[in-house]
Amino acid sequence: MPPGVFGTGIGAQRQEVVMKRVAIVVGVAVLLLLAPSTSALAQGAVASLVSVGGSGVSGLISAQEVGDGVDINVFATGLEPGTAYVSLYYDNATCDLEPYSAEDVIGGPYTGDLAGLGMTHGTADDPLEDIHSVSVRRASDFALLACATLAPIAS
Repeated sequence: MPPGVFGTGIGAQRQEVVMKRVAIVVGVAVLLLLAPSTSALAQGAVASLVSVGGSGVSGLISAQEVGDGVDINVFATGLEPGTAYVSLYYDNATCDLEPYSAEDVIGGPYTGDLAGLGMTHGTADDPLEDIHSVSVRRASDFALLACATLAPIAS
């Protein structure tokens, strides 16, 4: 939203934050509606990000096979505004760090907005059947804040 749409001051900032949250919820709902149907054999997955260690971070991820890779979308809530985060995908179901390459990073670093929301998107070069979890980590120290275990949508 352009600055000043809701006026100025604290009340306007709260209203703007609420509108951003509504926009994210609507975006996630659309994402779920556009997810592949259950008749598609292992072509996509949707999973909830579960908070780790009381971080308060949660959210939703979606993964969809495309060509030679998998498009992954991460929508995270409960982030600290202005803090940088990174999301990775793993071949284990618990977001345990393993030897990885830069290609395992989804999109790139992203930042929590004023409402504590953040998102990233990237394309993995591994097949969906090899992607078992997705994380949200604080970029500064790589601390694991949330983990989603993928369950493919299959018939």
